[in-house]
Amino acid sequence: MDQDTRDDFEPFKLEHLPREEDEKQLSIYLNRLQQFKSYSKILAIMVIILGAMGALGWFFNVPLLRGEYEGIIGIKLNTALLFILAGSCVYLLNLKLKGKQVLIPRILGIIIVVWGTLTILEYITGTNLGMNYLFSSILPNNSILTKSRLASTLNFILLGVALLMASYKFKIRYVQTIAFFCGFIALFGLSSYLYGSSSDYFLDILAQMAFMTSLIHILLSVSILCLCPDHSYMGRITAQNSGGYMARRLLPAALMAVFLMDLLIVSGERLNIYSTYFGNIFGVILALALLTTVIIWNSNILNKMDRQRQESNIRRLNLKKFYENLVEGINEGIWVTDKHDRLYFMNRGMEEISGVTSQQMEGLHILEDLPDNTTDGLKEYYRKAKETLKPVHYDSIKATSPSGRQSYQSGWIIPQLKEGKFNGAICTVIDATLRKEAENALKKSETFYRTIFENTGTATIIIDQNTTIIMANKRCESMSGYSVDEIEHQLSWTNFVHPDDREKMKTYQQMRRVPGKEAPSEYEFRLLNKEGEEREVLLFTSLIPGTTDSVVSMLDITERKKAENVIKKSLKDKELLLREIHHRVKNNMQIISSLLNLQRSYVDDEEADNILQESQGRVKSMALVHEKLYQTADLAKINVGDYIESLTMNLFHSYRTKPGIRLNLDVGDIYFNIDTAIPLGLIINELVSNCLKYAFKDQNEGEVVISVRKVDMDELDEVNEVNGIGGGNYYLLEVRDDGVGLPEDLDIEHTNTLGLQLVKTLVLQLDGTIKIIRNNGTCFHIIFQEQKYIKRI
Repeated sequence: MDQDTRDDFEPFKLEHLPREEDEKQLSIYLNRLQQFKSYSKILAIMVIILGAMGALGWFFNVPLLRGEYEGIIGIKLNTALLFILAGSCVYLLNLKLKGKQVLIPRILGIIIVVWGTLTILEYITGTNLGMNYLFSSILPNNSILTKSRLASTLNFILLGVALLMASYKFKIRYVQTIAFFCGFIALFGLSSYLYGSSSDYFLDILAQMAFMTSLIHILLSVSILCLCPDHSYMGRITAQNSGGYMARRLLPAALMAVFLMDLLIVSGERLNIYSTYFGNIFGVILALALLTTVIIWNSNILNKMDRQRQESNIRRLNLKKFYENLVEGINEGIWVTDKHDRLYFMNRGMEEISGVTSQQMEGLHILEDLPDNTTDGLKEYYRKAKETLKPVHYDSIKATSPSGRQSYQSGWIIPQLKEGKFNGAICTVIDATLRKEAENALKKSETFYRTIFENTGTATIIIDQNTTIIMANKRCESMSGYSVDEIEHQLSWTNFVHPDDREKMKTYQQMRRVPGKEAPSEYEFRLLNKEGEEREVLLFTSLIPGTTDSVVSMLDITERKKAENVIKKSLKDKELLLREIHHRVKNNMQIISSLLNLQRSYVDDEEADNILQESQGRVKSMALVHEKLYQTADLAKINVGDYIESLTMNLFHSYRTKPGIRLNLDVGDIYFNIDTAIPLGLIINELVSNCLKYAFKDQNEGEVVISVRKVDMDELDEVNEVNGIGGGNYYLLEVRDDGVGLPEDLDIEHTNTLGLQLVKTLVLQLDGTIKIIRNNGTCFHIIFQEQKYIKRI
């Protein structure tokens, strides 16, 4: 049942609530009360409508609206107007009127009483007080017969008094008594039409009432009865018990049965079906049969209710036993006091916590007999609960058992009330010793970590997922210019970030909190302090496990960045200088090459010309290394593939090679420093020059293949035999052609040829070995080691 339904009955005490603590039964009971209140509203509206119909019948001279048909007397105008007032009054009393609003139904009740009193005074004294002439001037037939009859007037006076009493919520029992009485008077008037009456007798005339008036009076009386369905006589009818159940079924059945049965008997006598004597006997037999049927029917229903009540009691007993076992079985301690503050119950959990038995503590006065040194303020908490009548929580109070064991206890003291007064208390106890020890350890740990947090050597903050800084150490003050109090829970980290870096850092923060996405945990940004000064900061951040908060450490690297910029500028200057040196060396060698070429034009001897050409090629190969170096981003190494391609293309051009002689390069992505590139270039220059001069003299087609690749350690047997080493990076150079080949008697170790001697010397310079393979041409197989830079003095 919702709170609004309960509030409908707050002005009155619910006298007939179910005694069992059964929410379902309570809900049924409150729903029934709400239904009866609805009946009161509906009947009040019907009274207003029927009264309005009677008044309209008079004003528009419509006899049917006044209830006049087939000789039946119609409702009087005064009666119709009083019904409108009375129905409105009942309807308003059903509403939740506040303040001065309640004056409206009280004024209506007073008007009804005064109006009825004036009318009955005219009947009793015979004095004309004008009630019979009300509204006569505006009636179509200028009728003066407008005042209520005597019985109806008496009803209005009584019902007006009842409505006034109900508006003051005074003696509801008398209100319902008046409503019952007036209802039966109206039923008396209604019965006179059904059973017949005579104008020869005073009482017959006294009971006369218009048919429509009788019917409306019955509706009005029932509406007033249903106004307070939870009190007095109506409370007994609506009660959620056997008596109420029988009343709700027997009362309507008995009233209707007796009324209809008697009407049936009288009708039979009028129709001469049987005599008056037989009618009396017939009425007795019908009454006995009806009562027997109703009694048997209700006894069966009561038997079912008893069985249900027994089953409910069994369930309640089982539930009681369950809760007793539950209370005894829980680990929490529970002790209960009576209204005199004496202990009368302790569960096993409390015995274990306190170290004493329930028998030892039974009858102990909590406030007087409990030693002060055994608890830390428990009595004060108990007194507070007793005075305020509200539950009081106590936490981690120190307690000492009779055995001397000290512990910390937490729990609630819940006062029990009876009729709004203190009636003892239920107290729960939890042994909080382990929690207290954990709290102390946590405080120690927090102190430890707070010390670390404050002394990390960097400005450290903790931020939540909304970018708010929730913690900051003292180092932040010098970096940001704000105090810690101005930062914590007041500022966002975005307040300190340069606008150009802000979006990047927001993106990182969002990524860091999305599963599966990774954001940098270390990066640089520009910080703006309180004065607007820009600082370069190195940031380290990560999420705190199990939370959405981040811990951020910041290191001011402004001075370091300035130093780095100075170094970078210096390095850039040196880089430019080094490029310029390589460029000038290349230019100088190019001049030497040009001088050699110029000298060739003055030499007629072919051998001398070849010597100059070979020297020119060697110079070009060295110049090409310097050219490649100053053209690369990394001044330390050159791309071997590009270098060999440029070198061999120059040789093919210098020796005017036949078109059918092809060049095939197989060089991976390999980079060498100058100490390796120059000897390698000279070796390739000598081998390719010899190939182009001698290998294809009598051939128009052929192929020169040059390959360089890194070799694995298991391919270094030959190197190990020669040099006795196996470490470092080793490479294989192959220069192969399919020309005429070398003479069989040529020994690379004892040759007089300058070029091959130069090759042998350069191979040794590269810590390598050379082998000649004669198979469909010539293949020079050279394994060499990449040279490391040796510091020159």
